[in-house]
Amino acid sequence: MKTPISRFSWKVYDFYVNKIYPVIKKGLDFVFKYTGTAYLYRQYKTKLTVKAQKAISGYCYILPWLIGLVLFGLQPIIKSVRMALSDFSGLKAIAIGDTAKTVFIIDGFSSMQFNQIFGKNPEHVEAIITLFGNTMLVVPLVLVFSLLLALLLNRKIKGIKIFRTIFFIPVILLSGNLINYLNRYDLLTVPILTGNQVHNFIDFYLPGGFAGLILQAFAKVVLILWLGGVQTLIFLAGLQKVNRPIYEAAAIDGASAWEMFWKITFPALFPLMMINVIYTTVIYANLDNPLSAIIERTIAAPDYGRDYASALAWVLFGIEIFVIGFYLLLLKLANKRYQ
Repeated sequence: MKTPISRFSWKVYDFYVNKIYPVIKKGLDFVFKYTGTAYLYRQYKTKLTVKAQKAISGYCYILPWLIGLVLFGLQPIIKSVRMALSDFSGLKAIAIGDTAKTVFIIDGFSSMQFNQIFGKNPEHVEAIITLFGNTMLVVPLVLVFSLLLALLLNRKIKGIKIFRTIFFIPVILLSGNLINYLNRYDLLTVPILTGNQVHNFIDFYLPGGFAGLILQAFAKVVLILWLGGVQTLIFLAGLQKVNRPIYEAAAIDGASAWEMFWKITFPALFPLMMINVIYTTVIYANLDNPLSAIIERTIAAPDYGRDYASALAWVLFGIEIFVIGFYLLLLKLANKRYQ
């Protein structure tokens, strides 16, 4: 028996379908016909291959971003490159007739700023090396943690939606400056995991270099938990799209859970891993870190200026590109092995 609310909802739906929707459809058909959109759509469906259709759809999705890049982002990028490759860029007083006017100029074209970074400022080089090492360490740890967490959250147990919500809370808090505040005041570490007892235990049973990596990971365990929310949801969405009958057929053939992960799950999640590598690298490299602090400090410093800060910014960009390329190459080689 229909309740009053359901009867009202049905009347609204019926009114929309029979009265409003035909008018909207007629108007859209008129617009599509006389603007050529309907003809282009027919050509798109009949003349192009499925691969070409997917490519066009992808470009249409990123078209607003491309337009924004050309209109608003391209000029600052080119100007930043020009400043990084200049001998001097900044405000300078020039004489125009009987008056002096302050203008922003970019003078010269050389690698002087990069020579100054790597040849005259060892503390800046140390910050670059520190950021590079931390990024190389954190990115795979976040990916592994996110994948393991997604595998756990994909299980059918009671209250699983509550657990998913809890693990996504850090993503909401990361939208502000909270993570930078926690990182600046060293609140992203767990003292019990970085104490002398844990250090001595790991150093005794593991080789020196490997023990150092483990200790660095322990020091960043809270940061890894905080950074893994979006990646976990992306992996979880990918896991839910994998057809369950494939796992059932593999189990019937005698495949173990380990074999099913590498033969079914890992190849299915490979495109999502590429996205997560890029996302994690960019997010972590732009947190409050020593190199970002140097860039902010040198922009207005009289001894450095915008040209030096631009060069440092492009060094930061180079670190991100290298880390992304390195881990994407590893993922590609691993995916080939299990194809």
